[in-house]
Amino acid sequence: MNDSSDSKSIKANSLKAKVRLEDAKKSPVVQDKMHQTQPNKPIEKNSALIQETETDIASNPYFSVQDLVVGYDDTIVVNGLSLILQQGEIGCFLGYSGCGKTTALRAIAGLEPSRSGTIRLNNQNLTDKTARNSFAVAPAKRGMGMVFQDYALFGHLSVAKNIAFGLNKWSAADKKARVAEMLSLVELTEHADKRPNELSGGQQQRVALARALAPKPKLLLLDEPFSNLDVVLRESLAMNVRDILKRTNTTAILVTHDQNEAFALADKVGVMEQGKLVQWATPSELYHEPISPFVAEFVGEGAMIDGIIKEGHVETALGNIYRRMEVCDELGQPQYCEYDYPNGTPIKVLVRPDDIIHDDDSARTALVIGRVFRGANYLYRLQLDDGQTVLSLVASHHNHEIGSHIGILPLLEHVVVFNEKEINATTWSEYDRSQRMAENN
Repeated sequence: MNDSSDSKSIKANSLKAKVRLEDAKKSPVVQDKMHQTQPNKPIEKNSALIQETETDIASNPYFSVQDLVVGYDDTIVVNGLSLILQQGEIGCFLGYSGCGKTTALRAIAGLEPSRSGTIRLNNQNLTDKTARNSFAVAPAKRGMGMVFQDYALFGHLSVAKNIAFGLNKWSAADKKARVAEMLSLVELTEHADKRPNELSGGQQQRVALARALAPKPKLLLLDEPFSNLDVVLRESLAMNVRDILKRTNTTAILVTHDQNEAFALADKVGVMEQGKLVQWATPSELYHEPISPFVAEFVGEGAMIDGIIKEGHVETALGNIYRRMEVCDELGQPQYCEYDYPNGTPIKVLVRPDDIIHDDDSARTALVIGRVFRGANYLYRLQLDDGQTVLSLVASHHNHEIGSHIGILPLLEHVVVFNEKEINATTWSEYDRSQRMAENN
């Protein structure tokens, strides 16, 4: 009886500790590691139990890539790629053309040879190139499905027969039932007897997805699946595909250069640069907590403004910025600590459009030097008193002409700062990010 009571008590305390731990994680954080207040002993013990459980899950993930290297002759295309996904999670490789993301996907599929590294899926080694081992499972035996950029549908076959193509080893009854299930899943039942050329681009994409999902793959790979579609359709279709993958609990990896697609579909996004995975994180973490200036610039819009460390905080043209901690005090008030830079250190501060709030009553103003109409919003480019520029996303009923001054209210408690030495010449102020992406595609 006592053992049972103790067990229930431990489980209850562990659950409470996990809730507290998750609540503490909800507050956005800056790039640097925060100092947390010391918890009391019971929470400390239970937090250790939670951490041990999380470590067990991470040490045996459903899908993992470790130190993967892919290259040709003297050229390294993918350099030291490492990541994990749990079952049902959707990952994404995001980056400019030529960064190695498609090569990484093909290596995972077994279509490109690896020089070194390991790939594991559902407790099975698929690629193991180490000092002790050197083998790779053939692509057809990896249990993976793939959706190609051009869909690769068979024009002479109906939609139903395209979906059934990979089910040759299934019985006739099971095949028929599975095709019907897939047609219903992608909402194409009424188009079962049509040929691919009778469908729209979005419908063809869903046929390709259904065909890849039909054999119940352990991992689904999608190579730029929306690139042939118009911009308006891409994002809505990406959300539709995510819904389908989540309903079938399918683990998947997407390759794209479009961050809107990545954010709409993926649970984890990896930004790649010159063959390296720079950061692997949730879309929110990439946007609010980029670990490098490259990630900060690539993901989303914003500006880098000058700052300098003074007495542990950052002085900027927008005011003083204090480093907020991850936890609050006993009264729920935010806690602050000093930045880990010596006084006088030049700093660059990442300011997103949502960090600058339009406020007509604010005594602080900025000059409107540019604006872009986005339907529900205007994206304003604003010049501060010292000549630096920031962006602000403002509801479109606030229609301010170029050359006018508007009131602004900076909200800078959760900004990310970088040492000025880490910043190269490529910044938002040089030319628009959309132009850079166009040049790299």
